[in-house]
Amino acid sequence: MKKILITGINKGLGKELFNQLVEKGYFVFGLLRDKEVYNELNKNKPKNVELILADISDDNCIEKIQKGVKNSILDLVINNAGIGGEGMKLENVNSNEIIDLLNVHCLGVLRVMKSISKNLIKNNKATVINLNSRLGSITHQNLGTFKNLEVSYSYRIAKASQNMLTACLRLEFKDILFVSLTPGKLKTEIAQVDADLEPSESAKRIIEYWEQEKFENTNGILEVPDKIMEW
Repeated sequence: MKKILITGINKGLGKELFNQLVEKGYFVFGLLRDKEVYNELNKNKPKNVELILADISDDNCIEKIQKGVKNSILDLVINNAGIGGEGMKLENVNSNEIIDLLNVHCLGVLRVMKSISKNLIKNNKATVINLNSRLGSITHQNLGTFKNLEVSYSYRIAKASQNMLTACLRLEFKDILFVSLTPGKLKTEIAQVDADLEPSESAKRIIEYWEQEKFENTNGILEVPDKIMEW
């Protein structure tokens, strides 16, 4: 049975990915920081699920993830957990908000990888999907592609930094497939005005793409099935 770790499973795309993968029969380690949701999910937890209560914005999560995953050989990791920002203009930008988003979107992924890198190395076909965003593309920011969208400085900066982390990890761990992936324009509580895709449909696409072994190293941000956006 293939084993998968997903972060941020309590809502949105993470919840859909978690539910669909569990339903398909994979063994899924689901990470979330909301204790109330964690307790509720634990009441009727399927046999192919292990829940991990941890906050990836805190170094303490490394030990908690390691205790949850133990020596399991992981086939897939989906770094999905994330938060949004509010400062859309320079005068409204808050440095603490930028630090908070960097801590989740970039350092959070770093902490997850530090906790389970050995579990991935044991598998010569492991895949790590870092959920990114079209808004993390420096190239398209420079081109003004998204100039009509209201997006915080902190979110764009954090996602761009995550892309550099993905590139660094790919260089070090050559036997692990690292993918920077944008899930599409999702209809979520922090959706942009041009959102046109339900999280359930995006989750289905991502899972099918992985099952069919179609993911590969790309010099940019991938949007399934075949759209690649420059970093």
